[in-house]
Amino acid sequence: MPSPILAIIDVGSNSVRLMVVKHLEEQNVVIIDERKETPRLALAKDTEGFLTLDGFSRLIHTLRYFRDVALAFGADPIIVRATAALRNIRNQSQVLQEITRETGLTVEVLSGDEEAGIGFLAVKHSLTLAQGWTIDVGGGSTEIVSYEGGRIGHQESLPFGAVSLSSLNLSPKDMILWVQDEYSRVNWLQMKNPQAIALGGSARVMARSIQHESDYPFQQIHAFQILSTTIDTWLTKIALMTPDQRKKLAHIPKDRVDIIVPGIAIILGLLKTTQSDMLTISGYGLRNGLLLQHLGTQTGGFSSIALQSAWNIARRGEWPWELAEGLQERAARLGKAVKSILGLSDRSVELVQVAALLRYCGRNVNMYHGDQHTFHNILGYALTGLNHEEWISVALIASYRSVKRLQRLWSPYSSIVSRERLVVIRQLGVLLRLAEIFSPPIMNGVERLSLQYLNKELVVTVSGTGISGPVEELKDLAKDIKKSWQLKLIVPGLLN
Repeated sequence: MPSPILAIIDVGSNSVRLMVVKHLEEQNVVIIDERKETPRLALAKDTEGFLTLDGFSRLIHTLRYFRDVALAFGADPIIVRATAALRNIRNQSQVLQEITRETGLTVEVLSGDEEAGIGFLAVKHSLTLAQGWTIDVGGGSTEIVSYEGGRIGHQESLPFGAVSLSSLNLSPKDMILWVQDEYSRVNWLQMKNPQAIALGGSARVMARSIQHESDYPFQQIHAFQILSTTIDTWLTKIALMTPDQRKKLAHIPKDRVDIIVPGIAIILGLLKTTQSDMLTISGYGLRNGLLLQHLGTQTGGFSSIALQSAWNIARRGEWPWELAEGLQERAARLGKAVKSILGLSDRSVELVQVAALLRYCGRNVNMYHGDQHTFHNILGYALTGLNHEEWISVALIASYRSVKRLQRLWSPYSSIVSRERLVVIRQLGVLLRLAEIFSPPIMNGVERLSLQYLNKELVVTVSGTGISGPVEELKDLAKDIKKSWQLKLIVPGLLN
């Protein structure tokens, strides 16, 4: 039997990263370990472009360590890919041979186009895309991709990154002007206000710092959105700080304090070039793309990124996934039936389906306080395909039991989810309760369910063999439907 554990090592110009994952089924994986070392290979070239002996020694030390960590988990294979760190050295062939001799690892060097395409693959499978570009700022190169929907339009690898740009000793303003001049040579970049997405360490570090400074209540980097003006202001501020001040005041890791300004200048230059108002951060990048490339990119049972992500999480939980799937299907059918009555969007119904798959994910923490644990678990999961407002909305819908609890859980996130949106979330929470009450294990034996709406009455007719239903829960749900939907619930034979 092949090992269910595999490891991916990404050799970059600034840092080398390890990701160890457990492969459960199809594309369903769990990350079980991640590590980073910073050998700064972009600065380890001599004047003729050869990797220095000191740089090579640092790289070998890191690769041996990561190899041993991966082997301790029983990882097989160990996939090692290098980007501009080794792509741009003159003694590449010799270095690759020596790496194999010293560590037993085989390193494959990605071309710029391959690196851009693999990074985009990770973005494509984790964010809902319209039309725009992605940027991945490395230490020695910058990869940009234009796309429409899920298709790449153009891609380019530019020969500068956060480490190499820092060596030019330019002011932040001049850095931005310098990169804008470079972007002006990329003729396919002439788009106005596209969907702009950044991946890579510089973007993630900036996002964490801005979240901290603004007391942003939701501590997830993926799908975090930042106004271009906010980025401009933040960059101006940290550029005036000393490295120690950046560590203390902006919470920037020590291995980034000297390259964060050029890294963000590269991103901001592209935002200005394309007149983009907003930047979305991707928490997924090259390693995730390499993993998708290794496993294959066939989609699962859902065309929606969010539903597939929730389904993968549900498959790992202790709650029977067949029941979660049944609840999701019931929620979809009922959502379609009441959508026009309540004025719900297709996306709102999809969020209820996502919530249905995760409805019981908190029970394994504490049976009697499962709803609250469901809420916090969902906020901590690596969900994809949702923006932050939707992510919190799903957590509120999945944990919904009463309006009082809903308001208490929502309160810390009111800066992200508006009070007006909370009205809709309650309606969706009631919809999930309606689906839940007519699904196993709460109600069994239901073979057919129909819904009729007439004169402010919602009549739910169920048929089947040996149907048993919780009358008190139905009465409680009827009160909620009356208050939230302004409808009277009637269930012939169970609730009149």
